[in-house]
Amino acid sequence: MALYPLIVFIALVFIFKFFKLRHITNRKLKIPDIFTIFLILGMQIFSKNATSISVLPYYLLIISGLALVLLLLDLFYYKHFSYRRFLKLWWRITFFITFIIYIGVVVMVFVH
Repeated sequence: MALYPLIVFIALVFIFKFFKLRHITNRKLKIPDIFTIFLILGMQIFSKNATSISVLPYYLLIISGLALVLLLLDLFYYKHFSYRRFLKLWWRITFFITFIIYIGVVVMVFVH
């Protein structure tokens, strides 16, 4: 469980190097963009197996709130909404939130 992110990250680095995915997507696709999906999957599997509750509904609530805050920030502060910039910023912040929650699940399992 604790090695899952490291193994997935190394596998993604090899996949990105072997298939040259960054060059195919004009350098727009990065490893954290794909890594987030694997972290969400791992977080759901490990939290369900290690504890009797799933972290996924709470996680979805957090990232939905983040999307709402970013949307309101764009509309009221910048007075302009660009969906590409919004989705890119939201997905990158989602990566950090996912990684923090995953580390929290791992710590919770080892401490408990």
